Amino acid sequence: MKSLVNEKVSHNKFGTGKIVEETALKIWVQFSEAEQPKIFAFPIAFEKFLILEDAVLQEECKKLAKEKRKELDEAEARRVAGIKRIVDEERRERLAAARLKRKKKPKGMLSRP
Repeated sequence: MKSLVNEKVSHNKFGTGKIVEETALKIWVQFSEAEQPKIFAFPIAFEKFLILEDAVLQEECKKLAKEKRKELDEAEARRVAGIKRIVDEERRERLAAARLKRKKKPKGMLSRP
């Protein structure tokens, strides 16, 4: 994909602007009404926030954004599954400890409700 620097974009809140800098993960857009450039996540910003004047580049960015969103969603699903696994393991350990504790009680003792 070619550089986006100097490409014109529009934003619902900030109006029209020009991309003044880019990295693999961020773009800086200078809007006419803003003193400082606004920073956006690249390419995710093209999902909802930014629209390039160049329709071909816009479609490329939307495609990249879709791929990035899929990666992010998969990473989040792995993170949630890992947390769930840890919680389930801790729950099983607590249940096992509780069962062991019940087995160790002398037979003559009454259990509390």
